[in-house]
Amino acid sequence: MLVPALREELEVLVPEDREPGRPWKPGPPAEAAPAEPAAKPIRIGYARCSTAQRELASQLDALTRAQCKRVFSEKVCTRVKTRPKLEEALKLA
Repeated sequence: MLVPALREELEVLVPEDREPGRPWKPGPPAEAAPAEPAAKPIRIGYARCSTAQRELASQLDALTRAQCKRVFSEKVCTRVKTRPKLEEALKLA
């Protein structure tokens, strides 16, 4: 999924002699990117089961083993179109 907010944060270094509409030819290499990222990435997890009789524990254990820092979980029927915890996870991402 492309996150539009990342467009401003990502920097792609392009040599000055390259412009749209020009045929490609080898030029000087671009400068190296900064060594340290601006922020350390985190993993976000989402677990869902459809009924109260089903269990979330196995999904939550798998997300813990995957080292997810934030985990959102909910029990929501498949027919329900709005999933508040999924929306929260996507908003955080």
